[in-house]
Amino acid sequence: MTTILIDYHQILQTYMLSFQIQYQLRFGDAVYISGDSDYFGNWSLHLAKRMKWNQGHLWTVDIPIHDFQYKYFISSFNKPNEVQWEFGPNRIMRTTDETRIADVWNHRKIIFQCYNPQKYPMFISGSTLNLGQNIKQISMKQKQDISYRKILANVIEDKVIHYQFHIKSQKHYSSSVQTLYLDTSLSLYSNLDFSYKNYIIAFCTGFNKSLIYQLDNHISYGYVPNNQTDFNLLKDANLHTIVEFSYSTEQPTHTVKFGDFNYLTVNFSSNMTQSYISNLCSFIHLLINKYNVIYVCNNSLSHVRKYLQVYKSLVNSK
Repeated sequence: MTTILIDYHQILQTYMLSFQIQYQLRFGDAVYISGDSDYFGNWSLHLAKRMKWNQGHLWTVDIPIHDFQYKYFISSFNKPNEVQWEFGPNRIMRTTDETRIADVWNHRKIIFQCYNPQKYPMFISGSTLNLGQNIKQISMKQKQDISYRKILANVIEDKVIHYQFHIKSQKHYSSSVQTLYLDTSLSLYSNLDFSYKNYIIAFCTGFNKSLIYQLDNHISYGYVPNNQTDFNLLKDANLHTIVEFSYSTEQPTHTVKFGDFNYLTVNFSSNMTQSYISNLCSFIHLLINKYNVIYVCNNSLSHVRKYLQVYKSLVNSK
């Protein structure tokens, strides 16, 4: 009987990943791809793979399937010397399937996922434009037990992404506000070694009831806290200044301090006159200057959102 030795490593090399990235360069330069595996010489510039130029300034290269971290850089066509690396964290490749990877310079693909076996309608909101800029909630897609949303993030503009999941069943629940760091210079930056193909995964395993929503870096909002659990949630989120918008004229505007909290009760009207809007915006701006971060609340979220969106639109127009 003849024994046949099979070189599985050699077989594996026949299965390829096709990478492409579009970038217009001056004549004499080229785009390279480098990585942390032996195939790339563990970030060796001389073993980086020069990509092939195609019509439309599309650079392509085929890489054998294996797990690795990688990044693109620009250097001279003949030999890498002085290099210009793209910004952002290392890209991560984890797959056993032949596939085409279309990357964008200085961008990262992110997939937000949440465990949702009941398949309830699920939404996401966040600080980036494609997550609604904390103003509107974006519908998520469902695959088996997971709700997900894919985005492309500019690592220069979106160095830090705040996001929150929302699930709508008979009651509405939200996750806590979560943070994804894409800036490698930040001390809280992690290796982001959770990936699907070359997507960064931001995963939430479940929900706790939450009253906190985020408008921007200075304003969070939600329902009026009514028990110790609600106040503990605010304290955990470092929200120590509470501004309650009250309908009742019998409840005058006043400020009290108890424990770690400043609690302001403010009468507000549903009359959206220009003078009222101006006064409201000036008041909120004054509170931010004094306290830096505030939590605005009312038992009607639609009213709170309406006034805060008017405030944000006015601020953005200046």
